[in-house]
Amino acid sequence: MKPSALLALAALSCVRAYPSSSLSLTHEHLFESRTETQACQQLAAKYPKLVSYPNSTTYVEEDQDFYSSSCYLSPWCVFTPESSQDVAGGLKILRATNTQFGVRSGGHMPIKGAASTSDGVLIGMDKITTLQLGNFGNQTVAQISPGFRWGEVYSFLEPYNLIVIGGRYSPVGVGGLLLGGGVSYFGSVRGWDDNHILNYEVVTADSEILQVNANSHPDLFWALKGGSSNFGIVTRFDLETYPLQPVYAGFFSQDAANVDKLIDAIAQYCDPQYGGNLDSKTAIDANLFYDAEAQTLTGLSNIFYNGTVNGTPPAFANFTSLPSVSTTVQDKTFASWLSETTIYGATPSRKLWTATSLTMSVDTTKLAADIFLQEVKTLRNVTNGTFTITWQPISQGLVDNAQLDGGTAIDLDPKNGPILTLLFASNYALASDDAYVDQWLKTLTAKVEAEARARGAFYPFVFLNDAGGWQKTLSYYGGGQSLPKMAAVSQKYDPQGVFQKLASGAFKISQEASKQ
Repeated sequence: MKPSALLALAALSCVRAYPSSSLSLTHEHLFESRTETQACQQLAAKYPKLVSYPNSTTYVEEDQDFYSSSCYLSPWCVFTPESSQDVAGGLKILRATNTQFGVRSGGHMPIKGAASTSDGVLIGMDKITTLQLGNFGNQTVAQISPGFRWGEVYSFLEPYNLIVIGGRYSPVGVGGLLLGGGVSYFGSVRGWDDNHILNYEVVTADSEILQVNANSHPDLFWALKGGSSNFGIVTRFDLETYPLQPVYAGFFSQDAANVDKLIDAIAQYCDPQYGGNLDSKTAIDANLFYDAEAQTLTGLSNIFYNGTVNGTPPAFANFTSLPSVSTTVQDKTFASWLSETTIYGATPSRKLWTATSLTMSVDTTKLAADIFLQEVKTLRNVTNGTFTITWQPISQGLVDNAQLDGGTAIDLDPKNGPILTLLFASNYALASDDAYVDQWLKTLTAKVEAEARARGAFYPFVFLNDAGGWQKTLSYYGGGQSLPKMAAVSQKYDPQGVFQKLASGAFKISQEASKQ
């Protein structure tokens, strides 16, 4: 077992249709002019310890607390509220001064401007530090502020022998993942991560602090589940808790000589009739990495089984029998497994990604691999460039269980079967490569989708947590039926369009019609 080899490989990595909507949100012309000094001066006057300016240590730390260096945008000032009341008061100032703002939780989305701005104020949510157990009705919940990382959440819960349905990787932030739906290791039994949010604390556009759940503001409760940053600033998530148990999990890597065998193993797992995905205790995150400078191909994947067995779970036999350069797969505590995933933390490099979905089958798994392997041959020498394909099976169990307890805005029809979501990602050094890498990812995505359509295997869904900023996401929800409902919720709680016009964000309701 050589964990060091895994770390070396991971340092290069960044693991991580329906017709265009004619919907538009109309608002008063109250956002046409902004005054830089007014917003920051008023915030600093009211919250002198919570505002920082360029060249200060706090400002630099907050401005660069992003997964991708392409997201460092130099806002006018940084506001770091310590409570929902601070958020409400700060938002009132930003709205009154017509100031654009970005809201950053964990900063994992590598889309420039998704959670920050260069023409306004950055709100950093990491100083709101609620992380505690509480009660919602007769259920024990974890009350979690959005600025925490998942590793911190799981570490807090471990002494209580509890877990929540949340992120798969320690460094990923809570807020963005849950607002995009979220995929966990337990999805085949539990559905999306946001299925397990029982209550949101939300600051709305008019600075009202709401407790949002199935009984209080149920329309907003539904829309927040997958609805991204369209409806307000969430200052607390109340998540169901479940008993914690040991797991069988780990990373394993393959060299170029065994990549074909890895692809075959992934394809067999994704067989909807006989594959390992049918075991509801399992999950995989399978990846191929191409180093554009060295022109080399390697595999680095992880498998997860919720529980322990004598030997290898049968669902993973095709993986564990592969020749591996290194492996950490074995029985372990959940905390031990999560500590391994810190390798996916922020690095001083640039990242872009894009996503698509296919119907899940052996054929579509190999279709995606074939086109990826063809397209990497066209890459120029991108400095420190690594390009990745990730297969993320969305099992029939996940789609079925996502419909329970009122479902979510994502609302995928279980009759359409299991889904193979694909992530195409990049990790590179130079801003001068931004346009080239972006176009390469778009071309790759288009070719995969075109071939899938030709085979009748395209699935109209783009997973928001992995989507590129240019991609439609909300339009696919509910077979196209969710977006009009989400627009109505936005109009009800934000009639002047604060979160469409002033707030930054990659997946706005008002922008869906202009995306591809």
